[in-house]
Amino acid sequence: MKFSPLGSVVLLAGLSVSFTSCKSKSPEQPVAPVPVPPAQYGQPGQPPLPGAPGAPVPPDQAGGRFGYTGPANAPGATPGSPVPGVNPAAPGMRDVRDLGSTPAVKPPAEDKPTPPTAPTAPSSSEMPYANAVPGNPLVVTLPGTHSSLGQISIEKYDSAGNPTGEPLKRGTQVQIPDPNNPGKKIYFKVP
Repeated sequence: MKFSPLGSVVLLAGLSVSFTSCKSKSPEQPVAPVPVPPAQYGQPGQPPLPGAPGAPVPPDQAGGRFGYTGPANAPGATPGSPVPGVNPAAPGMRDVRDLGSTPAVKPPAEDKPTPPTAPTAPSSSEMPYANAVPGNPLVVTLPGTHSSLGQISIEKYDSAGNPTGEPLKRGTQVQIPDPNNPGKKIYFKVP
């Protein structure tokens, strides 16, 4: 086999292309993150708001969270006055035996109003009789203020809900919804 100068040039070009394309790229160096300043309330350059994290605490509010310093430093209390039920040697700690010694304040008993009584059916002696309609034993009319309702059926129904053609027995107590007063009932007895 004979090599020609043109073949060697093509071979060298092919090898150089394959070496440069197969070269693994080195991983890119990560960019150093830019430091982020801590959160600040208000506008930059202004003093921090009172109560913001890192803000100086005024001398009259030196103490715990939200300015609370305990019952000894309550408004109107003199500094150094003892607080009842608290051992000054161990602030914030109480002996279990001291818990029962303080008188328990009971809230005044509230009188609960009695709920309104639910409307109940009048007794049998107070229930009025309906008026019989002559010639039709299956209907009645009501006396008094309910007379405008017209004829009301008093027909018996069987267990399947079918009318039987017989009227209810004399003295049977009946309640029907009052169409003029929703939620109220009309009570009467069969004549």
